[in-house]
Amino acid sequence: MPRITAWLAAHAPRILTESLNPGALEVELAELAAAVGRPLPADYQQLYRWHNGLNEEADNFWGSLWYGMRLLPLAEVLAAYQYQAGQPRTSPLRRAAPGVAADVLQNPHWLRLSHDWSHGWLLVDLAPTAASTYGQVLYLDELAELAFPVAGSVAELLATFANDLEAGLYSLDEGALEFGDEFLRPADHINLDNWAQTKRWRNALTESA
Repeated sequence: MPRITAWLAAHAPRILTESLNPGALEVELAELAAAVGRPLPADYQQLYRWHNGLNEEADNFWGSLWYGMRLLPLAEVLAAYQYQAGQPRTSPLRRAAPGVAADVLQNPHWLRLSHDWSHGWLLVDLAPTAASTYGQVLYLDELAELAFPVAGSVAELLATFANDLEAGLYSLDEGALEFGDEFLRPADHINLDNWAQTKRWRNALTESA
């Protein structure tokens, strides 16, 4: 995370100092692991020790991180898991990449990681198929009912984010800046909203993680 922290400090300091919560406590990580009944990947725990999600009530209201998404605090991750675990099984995905279990649209063991304020989620997969990796990061489009991997791990997601930041593939949204807020907007060709039109995500949908 040092590269991400350094970039935010230089280009989006309000996200770093106002939007991001302090790191999670060990008891919070242990509570989630106990509820889920499966080990939390080490890189997932490291991420949350860095910062426990983004605060929607912060002065910098429009804070975002990778792909313009909000990192959920652990309390929200736990609440979502508990709600989903208590619900009947949902219908299967209409479309899924190889290596993604497609039997249900809402798998409680896909831990919610990030949200785009619409129909898109990033999920940490604690229920992979035999052909995929425990802890891979999935993109779920609830409206299209499809899912595909965006990274083989949380560590890979963070490394890609750092590389994209340093390559100039993120900018501060001009509309948010008019209100004094900092919101990271990804370039169109890496934006997950554009998964059907971009090479990066078309390939992710058809290839295994």
